[in-house]
Amino acid sequence: MKQLTHNGVMVPPKYQGQGLTIKVKGQTLTLNDQQEERAMAWAKKIGTPYVEDPEFAANFHKDLSEILGTTVLPGDVDYTVIHQIVLDEREARANMTREERKALAARRKEIREANKERYGWATIDGERTQLGNYTVEPSSIFMGRGQHPMRGKWKEGPRHEDVELNHSPDTPPPPGNWKDIRWEPETMWIARWKDKLSNKTKYVWPHDSSPIKQRKDIEKFDKALEFRKQIKKVKAHINDNLDSENPTRKKTATVTFLIDHCKFRVGDEKDDDEAETIGASTLRPEHISFNGDGTVTFDFLGKDSVRHNLCVEVPDPVIDNLKEFSVNPERPLFEGVDSKRVSDFLDEVMTGLSSKVFRTHYATSAVETKLNRTRVDPDAPEYVKKHAATMANLEAAKVCNHKRTIPKTWEQSLQKKRDRLKARRAKAREKEKKIKQKTTETEEKYRERLTNYQLKLEEHKSKLEEYKTQLEEKKRQEKSTKGLEKRIASKKKAIQTQRERTKNLKTKHKERIERLKVRLISTKDRDKNAIEKLKLQITAQAETRDYNLGTSMKSYVDPRIYYNWSRKVDYDWRKYYSKTLQSKFSWVAPEEQTAQ
Repeated sequence: MKQLTHNGVMVPPKYQGQGLTIKVKGQTLTLNDQQEERAMAWAKKIGTPYVEDPEFAANFHKDLSEILGTTVLPGDVDYTVIHQIVLDEREARANMTREERKALAARRKEIREANKERYGWATIDGERTQLGNYTVEPSSIFMGRGQHPMRGKWKEGPRHEDVELNHSPDTPPPPGNWKDIRWEPETMWIARWKDKLSNKTKYVWPHDSSPIKQRKDIEKFDKALEFRKQIKKVKAHINDNLDSENPTRKKTATVTFLIDHCKFRVGDEKDDDEAETIGASTLRPEHISFNGDGTVTFDFLGKDSVRHNLCVEVPDPVIDNLKEFSVNPERPLFEGVDSKRVSDFLDEVMTGLSSKVFRTHYATSAVETKLNRTRVDPDAPEYVKKHAATMANLEAAKVCNHKRTIPKTWEQSLQKKRDRLKARRAKAREKEKKIKQKTTETEEKYRERLTNYQLKLEEHKSKLEEYKTQLEEKKRQEKSTKGLEKRIASKKKAIQTQRERTKNLKTKHKERIERLKVRLISTKDRDKNAIEKLKLQITAQAETRDYNLGTSMKSYVDPRIYYNWSRKVDYDWRKYYSKTLQSKFSWVAPEEQTAQ
């Protein structure tokens, strides 16, 4: 960067106490602002599974003890007064009128937009760029992910004096009592601070849709494409070093083999809120079982404390290495190997190749392969195309082992869909039955009216013949025929009218029957599509039960795969991507963004 200017970041105001009380071991205690903030945060969690988690509760109350000045255990504190305030606020919101809700939402939106306009943008080299999360994290209970050992502890949010800014020295700095304002043009960060719980540095970056972040994405996916072209060379490099005489190099090759073959993460790259979990480089002997048939079972907790339980066939050199490195059960298998060493090893065969590229490549390949193998007609309904896209994404989630905790409402949600499907089928049968019944009734009424029309016509014809006979008789008798001739003319006209009525009856009946046939066909098609769509939704929900599909879409699958496939099957790729991801990946189809 040559220049970076912005207005700093938004720091939430300090908690303003209300002088609330709790009971500690039966004694009423009036809380100060700091104590009340924590008690209020706990009260808002009452009724959730978190407060039932012994470690979560123990960690919270250990921290609470420090600011209360006395040791308290989870059962020692009565939060009734504060919890009732929380319940009253919830009830008040629930009882709001529609107009009140709309007014409240409008006020909140106005505040959000004002804050975003002030803090949500930076100017990088003269280009106005949206920022990601421009608000520093407020003080809160640390939730963690998975079975994080610090879950429940209090995470104190930063104040202005804790935040460093990255800002050009040639423009006025943002007002505020910041910890420091420095200029680091070689990096992209806007603001940073030390997390007071984890002691790790947190950053504010440009938004995913910003040009500078998009270029990073393009580079990442292009690197995966380059890796695809050189994968045979990379695999050969790994295999050639599995029997290296250098122990560290031998370990590094084995770690890299597992990253490639088993799609493991490298092991020492973790998010700030992630527990100490396992990857390829941090495996221990306890995580491996040799099955004696050329397969090895890996069983460990990976990122987000998601369990990896995988039985895979591996070549003999890898098994021999794993056994060799497992001799000491107290030490990691690959001691001395980390992500940097793996990257350096891979850089020997392909410049810039890191362990992360493997997962990007394999996730993208899994999606591409599934899409190519799934037959989708361009004329197929959109829900069929969306289902194909979802099932392809599921393959990427499986490759990356993006397991998730199954939501408590998952089974209930699935059952609701099944009930809707059952009701929809019954409704479809009922509608079809009604149309068929209507067709039958129409046919019966038509036959009845047609019979009456034909009888009436025959009566007219018979009467006409009678009049004609009388006319002949009168002519022989040389009597006046004027009256009979009028009656004959009238009867002929009546016959003609009756014939036209019969013809119209037949035409209208044919039209009615045709409309009913069209209605039946369209109803069947509409119901069939609705039923098929619901069936695919049920299938997708059942199939994806254990997996989080969002992570692969955001970080691992090259969106150009979906874009190219969508063009082949006449599908708008944006309908599968959320608005946030559409913005993030707008570089995929810039001409579409311009057209909008």
